[in-house]
Amino acid sequence: MALDEALLLFSPEEGVTLRFYSWPESSATFGRHQSFQFVEREIKQEGKPALSCTRRITGGGLVFHGEDLTFSITFPWKEPITPTEIYQSLHHLIGEELRQEGISLHLKSEPSAIAGLNKICFSVPEKSDITALDGAKILGGALCRKNKRGLYQGSLKTSLISLSLAQIKQAIFRATSIFGKKNPEEKIPFFERSKISLLVDKYRSQDWRLRVP
Repeated sequence: MALDEALLLFSPEEGVTLRFYSWPESSATFGRHQSFQFVEREIKQEGKPALSCTRRITGGGLVFHGEDLTFSITFPWKEPITPTEIYQSLHHLIGEELRQEGISLHLKSEPSAIAGLNKICFSVPEKSDITALDGAKILGGALCRKNKRGLYQGSLKTSLISLSLAQIKQAIFRATSIFGKKNPEEKIPFFERSKISLLVDKYRSQDWRLRVP
């Protein structure tokens, strides 16, 4: 999470970056505006009270990680493009790329039936999420905007797609063309150690985890 925020804050203003990452063990992240009390309750109900979890800088719901492909994209975000337009455009293009590989899927066009901020991300698809034809959620994401740059954090259920990890990554890679750069940066830029250390400390802190939305 600290690296994602570093890419948002310190990458070149017009740059586009794409970062894939996985989790060494079962973990969870939750949205910037969610209540930690809700998250704690849901984690206990899952039977994982000791699960490692952290608050994201982006919005969205509680996501359980470990068997998903997570990725982030940073990009120039200028007015008047809305979050709705970004979700729709990016997910539509990822969906088209996956269809080219023979995958049948659906881009949800209706709003979620569950209102409010405190929800589990993959329990109910949101508008513009990618789903399987049976309605199971395949891909969801969340956004944050700072200083005319945007951060998208996505989670994709690879078990619902009969493609190799390399094929899925290539589909996402090609879809980043909507941000105006054919080949996004995949190497993490060098950042001053002090900047990264401050962000790491932030995400590890109880103040950040327990903050009132």
